[in-house]
Amino acid sequence: MKRVKDRAVQVARRAMKGAAALALHYSGAQEVISAVQRRAVGGVRVLILSYHRVVGSVELEAKRGLPTLNIGQDTFRKHLEVLSETHRIARLDEALEVLAGKRSAQDDLAVLTFDDGYRDVYEHAFPVLRDFKAPAVVYVPSGFIGTQNRLAHDRLWAALKAMEKRSLGPMSLGVGGEFEALLLQAFEGEPIANKALERLIAENPTPVLYRLSDALEERLGLDRAEAPRGQFPMTWEMLREMAAHGVETGGHTADHTVLTNQPLDEARREIAQCKSTLEKGVGRPVRHFAYCNGWYSAGVAQALRAEGFVSAVTTEDLPNQPGVDPYALKRKVLWERSSAGILGGWSKALAACQFNDTFGMLSLQKPVLGARPTRFGSARPGEVVKSANG
Repeated sequence: MKRVKDRAVQVARRAMKGAAALALHYSGAQEVISAVQRRAVGGVRVLILSYHRVVGSVELEAKRGLPTLNIGQDTFRKHLEVLSETHRIARLDEALEVLAGKRSAQDDLAVLTFDDGYRDVYEHAFPVLRDFKAPAVVYVPSGFIGTQNRLAHDRLWAALKAMEKRSLGPMSLGVGGEFEALLLQAFEGEPIANKALERLIAENPTPVLYRLSDALEERLGLDRAEAPRGQFPMTWEMLREMAAHGVETGGHTADHTVLTNQPLDEARREIAQCKSTLEKGVGRPVRHFAYCNGWYSAGVAQALRAEGFVSAVTTEDLPNQPGVDPYALKRKVLWERSSAGILGGWSKALAACQFNDTFGMLSLQKPVLGARPTRFGSARPGEVVKSANG
């Protein structure tokens, strides 16, 4: 019953948001709000967009992977068409210079970014980027490139959905005391798989998540090789080809680690390993970084600066004000439903409101902040030095 109610609330919210977008867009109110925003930031806005997977079939991939990571290739193309009406798609380095007051711009700027290094970014996003001659940044976890290994959140989501489909609870799996306790906590209140996954990521160090993935897959009899092709990582050849067309490679840790869940010394190792591996593989400097889960701390930012990174992006959906900390850049995370209107289909009005941050300006949506305390000290015995790939 709770899940039915949650679904009804989601549909109602989408309808209300779609109706508001239509009214704001076609009444001209959105343009007025945009003008106010430009004055507030000194005349030019810098929007950084975050995507994950760009897929051929949203319907198919929603059954095989975490839906909130997916956007269809056709919808992505429409995003760029609408975005280009109000923004100029720019390189991240140019946007940083504008934000630092070192460079002026005549138009609002938009920076395109992709997290996690999924292969279908190369297969489905890259052709669209070439058509638009649009630069971008792909943030990739260095330890996965060219392998058939999958990220913990994808593996866990598949396992949690299998549990849901088979009506299996945490205590019926027989995964052992440590993991059973984690699952009981994640499923407290009987949330859907997506919410249970959020809790697991929020509350556990990354090595624990990979060990939990191993245990669940073994107990459920899941075959890792049956995962969607696009969910596997890109190869070095793909990254080098994209770089030659203006799609820059950025860092995203070595093992897709939520750095604020790790002791700072382990975070430093992840950052250093990531940068060294990426620069050797792509043959270019790697200067930009994305925080996994969008979470960051002062200590982690300092570690990035020490390794030679010049920027880092969060998932905080807020405007990038002039003088913003380059290690706490704000991004708007988008997926297929971000531009779905009243009836669930494509809505240009809603997409335009997203790109112009109309809902944020009107306080109709609340950003999730990513700042966390720096975690000093050494890793506990159960957290250490287990690679995601071994």
